[in-house]
Amino acid sequence: MLDIVYGSAGQTQPEARLRELLSDSGLNGTLYFSYPLFDSVEGQVSADALLVTHEHGLILFDLTAPPVDRDSLDHWISVVEDRQDEIYRNISAKLYENKDLVRRRELLLKPAVLTFFPEEPGVDLPDLLHATPDSLKGIIGDQPPLSDDVERALNATIQRVTTIKPKVKRDNVGRPDSAGAIVKEIEKGIANLDAWQKKSAIAYPEGPQRIRGLAGSGKTIVLALKAAYLHARHPDWNIAVTYYSRALKQQFTDLVRRFMYETKKDEPDWSKIHIFHCWGSRNDPGLYSEAAKQYQVEPISWKDADRRYGNESFDGICKELLTTIGQSPNRKQVYDAILIDEAQDLPVSFFRIAYSLCKEPKRIVWAYDELQNLGEYSMASPRELFGDDDQGRPLVTLNNQPNRPPQDIVLPICYRNTPWALTVAHGLGFGIYRETADPSSTPLVQIFDEPDLWTDIGYESLKGELRLGQPVALRRKPECSPPYYSDPQKALISADDAVQFHTFDTVTAQAEWVAAEIQKNLTEGELLHRDILVIVPSAWTSKSEYAHVSRALRQREIFSHLVGISSSRDEVFVDHSIAVTHIFRAKGNEAPMVYVLNSHECYAGLQLAKKRNTLFTAITRSRAWVRVCGIGAGSNALTQEYQRIKDEKYVLDFTYPTNEQIKRLRRIHRDRSEEEQKRLNQKVSDFSEIIELIKNGEVSLDSLPPEFLNELRNIVPKG
Repeated sequence: MLDIVYGSAGQTQPEARLRELLSDSGLNGTLYFSYPLFDSVEGQVSADALLVTHEHGLILFDLTAPPVDRDSLDHWISVVEDRQDEIYRNISAKLYENKDLVRRRELLLKPAVLTFFPEEPGVDLPDLLHATPDSLKGIIGDQPPLSDDVERALNATIQRVTTIKPKVKRDNVGRPDSAGAIVKEIEKGIANLDAWQKKSAIAYPEGPQRIRGLAGSGKTIVLALKAAYLHARHPDWNIAVTYYSRALKQQFTDLVRRFMYETKKDEPDWSKIHIFHCWGSRNDPGLYSEAAKQYQVEPISWKDADRRYGNESFDGICKELLTTIGQSPNRKQVYDAILIDEAQDLPVSFFRIAYSLCKEPKRIVWAYDELQNLGEYSMASPRELFGDDDQGRPLVTLNNQPNRPPQDIVLPICYRNTPWALTVAHGLGFGIYRETADPSSTPLVQIFDEPDLWTDIGYESLKGELRLGQPVALRRKPECSPPYYSDPQKALISADDAVQFHTFDTVTAQAEWVAAEIQKNLTEGELLHRDILVIVPSAWTSKSEYAHVSRALRQREIFSHLVGISSSRDEVFVDHSIAVTHIFRAKGNEAPMVYVLNSHECYAGLQLAKKRNTLFTAITRSRAWVRVCGIGAGSNALTQEYQRIKDEKYVLDFTYPTNEQIKRLRRIHRDRSEEEQKRLNQKVSDFSEIIELIKNGEVSLDSLPPEFLNELRNIVPKG
């Protein structure tokens, strides 16, 4: 199958004819239009079309030849050959930069550059490498094939993703079977974009675009590459890249800088491409604060917003600003393109501010995780996000038209997590095998309203029907994981090593074990400090929990930092220091080895959906290994849930609840206000006191009201 990627929105007649011919050719590979860009002494140059196939190597097409000049044929041929030479010089220079494509000062492949005429030129051109509709197939067939290694390196160079590989060389790796060696191999495997990522990163429509997929499907890399590509192609454009998690600033800045250097060998023009948080602060601008300044409004700080709006603080201040924007006679459209990551965490009001700031044709690209939060899996539709015009028509619609850059893209492959970690995260997050006090009640804590969403995120049904009220058994599809996890012949990690659960008697014992394991990771495992992330569930207790871990690490002469407290809030990983963070700062980040502490806090209690979401998010930060740790009975119970998943060979076997049951789950396990929590805790405390009085013999059962005893017998299962 031939993937077609459009580097610009429109298509010329020669481009359309070439696409038509190659689409029906039976070739397997990728055809790029108006991509890649080359920055040379002659200025910015792009290949009109570029074809990469395993069978026939690399072919670049010149589609801009002027009409044949029969009166000055030699001069005309010279002009066409000059253009071919220019393309050849630029692509060769780019290929020479990748050491995997060069041996003994020679390229391991020879690019072919030819001029394509959509119609017969009408003159004999024996010395000019060219193709017509009749000769195209034969000329392509004459080109030599590529080896697997050369094809992989070539794709990485063309897609500008050689820079996805970390700059760290891992010179410390000495053993082929160490964890560090495994990470090195995994990083090699992420050298090429898949078919969906290519379309997302390179193709841009003249209008809005939505990119969605599981966490770890490459959305942040895709957005960074798209931002760098747009900046290189349109250096005069004003481009904004924004996100929810402050810790993403480091990643975005680094990726955009590296992608730009691949194209222009220069630093991005930071006056034209802006990477900033959705909110911003006094010293660090964000999209909201920049919008406020455009309308001479003082941006509201987080502290003031929290006092006014509580949990809805960001939505509240965005709505305030929208009111001001709506009343302004002059709309400030300052950005040519706005790219939004972590869209699932942002309120509708923020999208409407972004819409108001973006120039026509509203190049707004938003990427979101289908399942960053298990309980909030349904992203608002484009109409809900951006609203209607004065005629009641949606301001934004998404259409994937044939032979045009797509406006709605799904990234189906999860590169971050092993299939076992992802299945465990879903199993625990939903409570598939949770033990309940009443055996007749469902163990589920939450579930998707729409069963088909399981298919969208990479699961297949092994038995039963994926329908409300029906039993079903689900397993991750092998093709939705990269081969270094899913292919038994190529797998680098086993299921037993990928996910482990450990229970301890005390917090101190937990910290001691984690510190000892980290020491092994750094020495025997040959991991780097940056490869390790320690996560605690609660932001409120993170400082005290960090104290235990840091003390245990310090005793082993291992440095550590609490992200945002003893390090920058915009930087998670620091050289030669172990990152410890609470769950909110962990979002959007990942590490090969993840330690989840205090998992018992996520087992039971009020707001159980929120607690299970926290566990899901923590586990899915792991790129290779995750160690889930906890204290006492709650941790033991979670371990039993994990063991059931493992015993079932990572199949989730359950009865899908009905609509009514789903509503009840949502009602029972929902987030509650502080006042509600206090009230419920008081009632539980009162009930506990009654039980103590009965146990101590101070109150007999006979002295309790009969209706109370009857209700108690009806509620508590017989056992």
